[in-house]
Amino acid sequence: MSAPAPRPRHRPKQLRSREIVDAIVQAGRELLAEQGPRSLTTNRIAERAGVSIGSLYRYFTNKEAVLAAIYDRETGREVADIRASPRWEIEEGPLHEALVTIVDFQLERQRRLLALGRDHYRTHHQDFSLGERVGRDELEGQMRTLLERHAGIVRVRDVGQAAFILARGLSAIVRRALEERPEKLDEPGFRVELIDLLSCYLTSEQSRL
Repeated sequence: MSAPAPRPRHRPKQLRSREIVDAIVQAGRELLAEQGPRSLTTNRIAERAGVSIGSLYRYFTNKEAVLAAIYDRETGREVADIRASPRWEIEEGPLHEALVTIVDFQLERQRRLLALGRDHYRTHHQDFSLGERVGRDELEGQMRTLLERHAGIVRVRDVGQAAFILARGLSAIVRRALEERPEKLDEPGFRVELIDLLSCYLTSEQSRL
């Protein structure tokens, strides 16, 4: 299980305070995009944000806390994009294409967030889980709807159980790879095996119990 991410010293309430925090987080994000994680120091963040180092430390204990705020906003943006979309990508097309989309989304998201700050994200990734913010029941419901739409080829005994496994199982495997073998997120063979795992589970003939 990942460790809790560092939090800001306190939440800004006044407009000017919120503007300072926004500038600090934006500056950190820009430095990451332009020069990578090694460029991130509190002095450079403060300089880019146009604030004093004292102002930065008023809200953030260290650069790790700034990085956590960057990840928090990235996750918030993703949730907003999901909420704004009129439909999920998996709602149309063949089952195999939906499974490819599900796997690719998981892998691409982990690679992108890992690139922002490898050590930080591997340690604190659970704090930035989409499942926690979108709602695990909603994700599971989407998986159930997907399986019911393809009832003609899906061979699971219990659609509810299968939806749970599809929603939670894949993300658990990808998170374990992130923690233990992050290089697997870039391996084409790992992607193919994940797709095959889901496809075989959902469409192969059931074992005799």
